[in-house]
Amino acid sequence: MQTNNPFELILNKLEQIQTTVDTISVNPPGQNLSEPPDPDRIIDLPEAAKILCKPVGTVRGYIHSRNLPAKLVGKSYLIKYLELIKWFENYQTGNETESKKTAPGKMMENRKRYRKD
Repeated sequence: MQTNNPFELILNKLEQIQTTVDTISVNPPGQNLSEPPDPDRIIDLPEAAKILCKPVGTVRGYIHSRNLPAKLVGKSYLIKYLELIKWFENYQTGNETESKKTAPGKMMENRKRYRKD
């Protein structure tokens, strides 16, 4: 025969859940986002996309065409957080247009280099 009341067990579990909910509501998980991130940390492509509020494919395009500094490790890119922020500031101020001017020059140089004579 059981001596424990099954409803007491349910009430105890509900009390534990309530204390957990109260703890979470007092200390929300998003509260840590106000702390400044470590500038020396290394982030991956999805995290960089989240920081820039862009799709992962767009950030990959920035790496290839707009000189976003990143290192290819295996099949994924790693980016230094501080370099990402500096690149974004340059991109926002319009200094990135200088590299756009040199892109056709590089393309023409490669065409001359690999053309069939």
